[in-house]
Amino acid sequence: MFSKVYTRRELHEAVLLAGLLLEEGIARALKHLLKHPRPATCDMLQLCHSHGMPSSHTSMMFAYLAITSCITLQLWRRRATVTRLMAAAEQLAVAAAAVGVGASRIYLGYHSSEQVLAGALLGCMFGVVWFCVMRLLEPEYDMLSRWQLLRKLGVKDTWGVGEPLAVEAAAFSSSSKAKSA
Repeated sequence: MFSKVYTRRELHEAVLLAGLLLEEGIARALKHLLKHPRPATCDMLQLCHSHGMPSSHTSMMFAYLAITSCITLQLWRRRATVTRLMAAAEQLAVAAAAVGVGASRIYLGYHSSEQVLAGALLGCMFGVVWFCVMRLLEPEYDMLSRWQLLRKLGVKDTWGVGEPLAVEAAAFSSSSKAKSA
């Protein structure tokens, strides 16, 4: 996610990253608050030195899945058919990755199925709430993207744009034509 924020320099991607970091903090705080032990298999491996409820790996993945799913649904009508198909494929891949992370935590013995389920539920709930926060911040994105420092860093605001790559391609094309003229 850090590399995506750095390379794309999208303001809403940075806000999404901030949400994921906040979600990780909440999951870790819940682990310390609940003090739910990890499964016995984890103790046998002598790799587990913290509590297990909820699974923060699973929680993070499901939060990302929930946020990106909400964004995909928000932009669905503004996108061309090919972009919709690509977005659907991306969401299926993220969902498979989230389920895979949860299953691997159980398989490797780091978490019980209850801890993974709690992480998935926490992540989904947080993801939907954070998407609503991102929507509430929508009026601020344009204002923030006009800040001199952010402009120098190349930060842009494409929140709500159905085809951001097409917009960028058009801007690049017109910039290239202007330079060659």
